[in-house]
Order: sequence, then C-alpha cells, then structure tokens
Amino acid sequence: MSVRTTIAAVSCGAMVWLGFTGAGVGVALANPSSPIARRHWVDDPYAPHVTEGTLLRVGSAVGGVRVDSRKYTGIGGMIALGRRQGRLSFDAEYTMLVLQDPGPSSIELGRAHQLAAVGRVDVLRLGPHIVGGNSMIALFTEAGLARTFYRYAMPRYGETPREVPADNSRTQVEVGMGLFLDHRLEQPLGFPNRIGWQLGWRLAASPRATRDEMVACRGCIASPNPTTPVEAYDTEMLLTSTLDFTW
Repeated sequence: MSVRTTIAAVSCGAMVWLGFTGAGVGVALANPSSPIARRHWVDDPYAPHVTEGTLLRVGSAVGGVRVDSRKYTGIGGMIALGRRQGRLSFDAEYTMLVLQDPGPSSIELGRAHQLAAVGRVDVLRLGPHIVGGNSMIALFTEAGLARTFYRYAMPRYGETPREVPADNSRTQVEVGMGLFLDHRLEQPLGFPNRIGWQLGWRLAASPRATRDEMVACRGCIASPNPTTPVEAYDTEMLLTSTLDFTW
C-alpha cells in the first residue's frame, strides 16, 4: 500500500469518527442546557478530574533519526485522533519529518512519513489541590507500533553531489514517557471540555534491512550495495510537543 493510499484511508476513518462525535457537539452548541452540554460541567474547581472523551493532538516533533547507518536531524509536525478513558488513552497518529544533515546544513535530504497506533497511561497524577483549580499534571508512559516511509531527495541543481538512498520503509516499535499539563473548563459547550499541553520523549527502533540500496547520483537507478556495513537496528529519538483537546 502506498503512502498516499494509507494516509487517505486514515483520513477517511478520522472524518467518520469526527462525524459521530460532532453530532454531540452540535447538540451542545444548539442547547447549552441539554444533558450533553452539561455532562462535563463542574461546580467545584477542586473536584476529582473525569478524563474521558475524544482526543485530538496537534504539535511538533524534532530529534535524531538513524536509517541504515546514516544520521539525520528530523524536524516536523504531528496530528493524532483518539480516545481518553480515565488514565488510559489511545490514538492513531500521523507524523511528517523533514530529514536534514545533523551538521550546520539545512539542506533537505528527504522526508519521513509515519503512521502509528499509540497507547498511553498516566502513571502518576497531581491534582488541583497541588497544581491549582481545575488543573492537573500527569507523568505518563506510552508504547506504540508504527510504519515509517522514507522518501529521499535527489540533489538539486547547484547543490554538492551526494549519494542518495533508495526509498524504503520500516515497521517500528515505540516507547516513551513525558509530562502532561491538563486543564478542565468549568462550563464547556462541547468542544473542547479539556485543553492540555503534552511534552514527551519517544524512542523508536526497528530491524534494519540486510542490504543498503543506494542511488549514486541524479538520474541513476537504484542498485544494491551489499558491501556497506550495517548495524542491527534503525533508531530515532524524538522530542514531541502537542496541544491536546478533549471533548
């Protein structure tokens, strides 16, 4: 399945999901006194937090990426749609990274498109009596499974010639941890009822292909290069920062 086909399928699923959840939002906006609109209202800013509902995360990702012994700096963004249920949350996530030389150069060497399924659990929570009214801080851990598609760029005219890897893809296992600052709205009208900021560190690893295929220069065809030494795993370490909306 191609990257575009996979992304299109995920996008269609997200639109269907939003269609069902959006109906409840529409009822809440039309009638603020309805039970749907008042379901997440609170009278006491120090009341226990009820964290449930549809989750939307939008933000950035940056970090080191290593593919077939080549190192890159990855800079890009991510978007995820999922569900919160108490201390647990699950989401489908799309991340796009621009791959640059880890040195001072800002030349784009390629791009990585990643589709992932991620599960997360709040290991420790500090409630409003410590953080402040209607607010909460959580320490979380997460794990996920991802498929990453690497698409490399040929040197442009005027750039220094370089070796270019053949496009490839990897299945990765991800683990991570981070902090989540979550704020509850006392009288929400459907979207959102909670707003948060999440800062996380994520490590991903995948078995590496046995042969490193390269494209030597602009216009050349891909050819196997079995003599290139390779290590056992591809890895990436990303720092992620997202705004989270729950409704």
